[in-house]
Amino acid sequence: MDNVFATTIIGFIVGIAGTGLGGIVALSIFNPNDKFLGMLLGATAGLMLAVVTFDLLPESYSIGGLWIEIVGLILGILLVFIIEDFIPESHISSFTTRKESFLKTGIIMGIGIAIHNLPEGLAVGSGFMFTREIGIKMALIIALHDLPEGIAMATPLRISGFSKLKVLLLTLISGIPTGIGAFIGAVLGSVSQTFIALCMSFAGGTMLYITCGEIIPNSKTLYKGRSSTVGLVIGFIIGIIITVKL
Repeated sequence: MDNVFATTIIGFIVGIAGTGLGGIVALSIFNPNDKFLGMLLGATAGLMLAVVTFDLLPESYSIGGLWIEIVGLILGILLVFIIEDFIPESHISSFTTRKESFLKTGIIMGIGIAIHNLPEGLAVGSGFMFTREIGIKMALIIALHDLPEGIAMATPLRISGFSKLKVLLLTLISGIPTGIGAFIGAVLGSVSQTFIALCMSFAGGTMLYITCGEIIPNSKTLYKGRSSTVGLVIGFIIGIIITVKL
């Protein structure tokens, strides 16, 4: 029981610290200049595309196979469709509607990140139940992986007009499922591989849709020049380094 408790605490720390630190990074470099914001949004889109392309979907495929990956991907996209029906549609034609558009982006991204953090917690919990060394390694990797996710969530929320404190609290909250997953993984020892694969591709579907359908178009709308595209490429390269090298 002590091991389960300790593993759960570690899971909460890893998830909250990872996304929270990403939020702090986004807030510390925040600048209302549209050219800078366009580049920053492009960079967050690149980061998320790299995480989905080189981490979530390949991991889902290797664990659960092609059809589990496809089903999870479709379900994740359908979730975004449902959420969008409850969030008023807006077009970036004025300052107010622009803020509403970024708010929608931040909310959907936060939900996707929270879902993604559950199987990450399962990996931490299962790792610690296998060996302490594997658990520590998984915890460090996941904390680093959560950094770009915190940035991707915090940036549109901050642009939408949320205070720095609210943005930070929301990024911290999105990391809580990691602790819940760590508890489940520690209790069960080894969880269903199919469930983990489904969660991975499910989160990948939500992030892929919101990145391509919201973040990238909004980054180009903010600034018509090349800065958003340059940011996307830079973010994608950084994302490759984070996901492939760890």
